[in-house]
Amino acid sequence: MKLKYKVEFILLVSIARFVGLFGLKNARYLAKPVAFLFYYLIPIRKTVVKKNLSLAFPNLNHHQINKLAFDNYYSIGISFIEIMAIKYSSRDDLTSMVIFDNPELINSVIKKNRGLILFTAHFGNWELGAIFAGMVLENTLYVLAKKQKNTLVAGLIKNVREKFGNKEILLGSSIRELYKTLKDKGNIGMVGDQRGPRDGARVNFFGRPTSIFTGTAAMALKINVPIVVALLGRRPDNKYYIFLEEISLTDLEGTTEEKEIEIIQRYMNILQKNIEKHPEQWFWMHDIWKY
Repeated sequence: MKLKYKVEFILLVSIARFVGLFGLKNARYLAKPVAFLFYYLIPIRKTVVKKNLSLAFPNLNHHQINKLAFDNYYSIGISFIEIMAIKYSSRDDLTSMVIFDNPELINSVIKKNRGLILFTAHFGNWELGAIFAGMVLENTLYVLAKKQKNTLVAGLIKNVREKFGNKEILLGSSIRELYKTLKDKGNIGMVGDQRGPRDGARVNFFGRPTSIFTGTAAMALKINVPIVVALLGRRPDNKYYIFLEEISLTDLEGTTEEKEIEIIQRYMNILQKNIEKHPEQWFWMHDIWKY
């Protein structure tokens, strides 16, 4: 194993232990210096963030873009610190942070007894959202995750994701397991806002043609399972709200491919609506418009 992987692991474990001393609610105060470090001193993907913000919000001036970019680093810093603190947090610590306004939507979908796809995005604190969703469902939520090169760090993150009952499924050899889970009327959580392949299907996102993956839509159509967009957004008081909206699959027209693209377009429309309300909370570091 590479030395840098061991160093990364030791660093993350040390950060988690340090953050754990503060507790989940107080640890977020560490996010401001983290944002300052990675915005000004070690500007990771700063150019990508500012480029994406300028494309999404062309009416903002240079000063406004810079402020929004720093706010984005601060938001991501809060999410990172909170994730590190989860290892030392209780179920009550997490539930006290989240305001759940419409649990009846999830309950109505569950009563259909057809399985469920929770379609989320890199918005707010998506990792915390997946954990909380598993608690609300009172059943195992199978979370699709990208395989990490650093197996030590991957194991640490896996433990955080599975601490309260969720199960991680790694992207790659996961398709068969995902289909089996849904056919068995299980629940899966997936992030859908990654950039798709260069020759992939395009949808409209902030007025720009955007390559995106359609696998989730294909799965939902094939098995006839409901899709609920679930986003965990941060409030000014540092509590979180749950946004839920089901994507209708009953009014789709055209070929199977056209239906898949329309499902993803509806998902991206919902995501954009929430980003426009809280633009600092989306993961602009992702080069969504690389091509």
